[in-house]
Amino acid sequence: MNKYFDAMNIPLTDIQKNQFDRYFELLISENEKYNLTGIVDYDEVCVKHFLDSVLIEKLGFDLQDKKVIDIGTGAGFPAIPIKIMNPSVHMTCLDALNKRIGFIQMVNSELDIDHMELVHGRAEDYGQNPIYREKYDFAVSRAVAELRLLLEFVMPFVKVNGYFIAYKSLKSKSELDDAQNALRLLNSELVEIKQFELPEQYGERDMLIIRKNGNISKKYPRKAGVPKKSPL
Repeated sequence: MNKYFDAMNIPLTDIQKNQFDRYFELLISENEKYNLTGIVDYDEVCVKHFLDSVLIEKLGFDLQDKKVIDIGTGAGFPAIPIKIMNPSVHMTCLDALNKRIGFIQMVNSELDIDHMELVHGRAEDYGQNPIYREKYDFAVSRAVAELRLLLEFVMPFVKVNGYFIAYKSLKSKSELDDAQNALRLLNSELVEIKQFELPEQYGERDMLIIRKNGNISKKYPRKAGVPKKSPL
């Protein structure tokens, strides 16, 4: 594992390495029960899940003591790797499948992770909840939804002048073009796209840095199902 992290100049302590190894063991042992990942090879998990998740370390942000929410966290990516690297982060994990939240709870207990809130629900509902709306310095997501959908799901959680870091593999410029109206309606702008080459030909990762410039209309996010049927 260390060679992959070292290749990206993201060094691991022994404690962090042990946490990632235990996380891998739980991911594999519970995979069939929870349907967590199609990737089960150790090296592939290390790069495509663990290292990929912590590429936020390369963007120059100070995450110490910040509030971060992971939308559609699944098996805990990128939330748990970010927490392993930044224990002081106050992390919220949101997922619509309760069994995945149960798995993350198990991982947190095994890895002795604290300052993590686990929420079972849909982004469309919690984005309207005043406890969560516009409360986060950063939002992150590795969800596979196209960008204009992700923006409506995610930006309501972000504070004004906060950031959404979208983990994407942009196949074409059309996804960005299609998202321009959503960016405008959600008072947000694409600041930069950082592209990373994962080690040993494991592929590329695009990190989209999106800033929220002002409050957004309370009609967003719309009710569950509406964004997908009628994207912004």
